[in-house]
Amino acid sequence: MKESVLDEALFRHSFLVAVLLGTLCRLLVLRISDRQYPTRPQDYIEQIIMAGLTSALGGIALPALMDKEFSALTFLAVGIQQFQGLSKQEKITLNNIDEDELVPKGVTYIEEIASTYEVRSYVSLFAALCSSIGYILVAKRFGENILICTAVAAILALIVGLIFMRILRRNSINDIADIKEAKLYFDGPIMKVNDVVITNIGLKQTREKFLKGGIALEVVPKDEKDFGVINDLGQRDAIIHNIFIHTGIDRDIDEHDIVSTSKVDLKTKSVLIVFMPILNDMNLIKQVAGSTPILEAAKGKQSNYKYLIK
Repeated sequence: MKESVLDEALFRHSFLVAVLLGTLCRLLVLRISDRQYPTRPQDYIEQIIMAGLTSALGGIALPALMDKEFSALTFLAVGIQQFQGLSKQEKITLNNIDEDELVPKGVTYIEEIASTYEVRSYVSLFAALCSSIGYILVAKRFGENILICTAVAAILALIVGLIFMRILRRNSINDIADIKEAKLYFDGPIMKVNDVVITNIGLKQTREKFLKGGIALEVVPKDEKDFGVINDLGQRDAIIHNIFIHTGIDRDIDEHDIVSTSKVDLKTKSVLIVFMPILNDMNLIKQVAGSTPILEAAKGKQSNYKYLIK
């Protein structure tokens, strides 16, 4: 049996440090928010277990390559496939849940959540790999001082975690648009917002309910090139769903005339949103709408629209 180039104590210490730091870095980017996932307790446990296993792969990669055990790369490939599998399973779960939502997320928002879910899993792998490399190189160069080696490994893992936090940080609607309260009224049975026709509401009691508790928002892009982003149907659905999960909706499943919808005002190059919240706090609603993340699928759409504006 071929002897390892690393002594047993160095390998054991570097491996344990890499697993610990990789798991901690995953916790660093494990966001706790109503509009981000995972949010369920079992998902946290799943992510922590996956972080430990992934960190183990990252921690063992360098020692395996130093021993010319190139089959270890196969395990890295298997780990990546597992991340993709978790992402697909999360997307299936969210799609199934979305069918029972009073205000659905929409396919675009679900795709965004699933892709982010996958990318966040890579932080453990790279944090453990970098910390393992740092630990072993410092130990080889300056001696096996556990405290110094661990400190260097921790610094490298922290750098990886901060880089991932920077990469995963997403702009929100507040960065590209202003959220204003709009005027909601009826012209007979026709619901209008800022003189734009929204829909036809036949029942008088529903019209009265909208006038009493309904809200209307106007999302105005700060730059004309951002009009394509807020005009994207998936992005508009994401804003409406974000309002729903924070304020609720004052309707039941059989009240089909209580709408939560959006429409474009081409005169002002803005998007109008109508909603019936349970918690009718306009300041909170504007804050929630503005905090909606900008979806990747919405970026770049109609980016040349500004050249058509007279």
